[in-house]
Amino acid sequence: METVQKLLIEGLRELGLETSDILVSKFITYLKELKKWNRAYNLTALKEDREIVIKHFLDSLLYLKAIPEGAWNICDVGSGAGFPGVPLALVRPDLSFTLVEPSRKKTAFLRNIKRVLSLNNVDVLEARIEDVREKKFDIAVTRALFSIGDFIKNAGHAVKTRGLFIMNKGPKFEEEIKGAPASTHIEVLQAALPQSGIQRSIVKIVRS
Repeated sequence: METVQKLLIEGLRELGLETSDILVSKFITYLKELKKWNRAYNLTALKEDREIVIKHFLDSLLYLKAIPEGAWNICDVGSGAGFPGVPLALVRPDLSFTLVEPSRKKTAFLRNIKRVLSLNNVDVLEARIEDVREKKFDIAVTRALFSIGDFIKNAGHAVKTRGLFIMNKGPKFEEEIKGAPASTHIEVLQAALPQSGIQRSIVKIVRS
């Protein structure tokens, strides 16, 4: 029987990431906490360990392909149960992450995860991104169900000029791109989701 530990190690290696006992242990703790809180807080529709590891943890790490050198502070908009921000923060302790989530229950979970995993590079804000005005970020990421246009509109004020918006989109992203302003610089990176045979499209947009 496939173990969660083996799945994580193989998935991280497929992504070209270094593995360690500490890192794998933290992902396993994250999985346990997510399942425990999910019983009361309904944080994810996924129930099986394998699905959570692949479709939440490893899927979140695909964003690394679009994060350039020199970026430092990243905002996860509509973080929910911490995706993609928490997996990214685990593998990139050199970067600073702000998890923005309006739900009180979900921010309670995020603060618990920050404490349990000792994520000193993570801040949690209980807020809508439209109300976050005191700080500008190098990059905004999201897995929430924003269209490309809505993400730029809602989070644009929080991203520095020449900063980036990064989204993980499904097969209909091309229709969304057609609706973006002609001056918008968009790059699409194709990425294989480890251990799944699924292809993802990581959409990277430069804030003008």
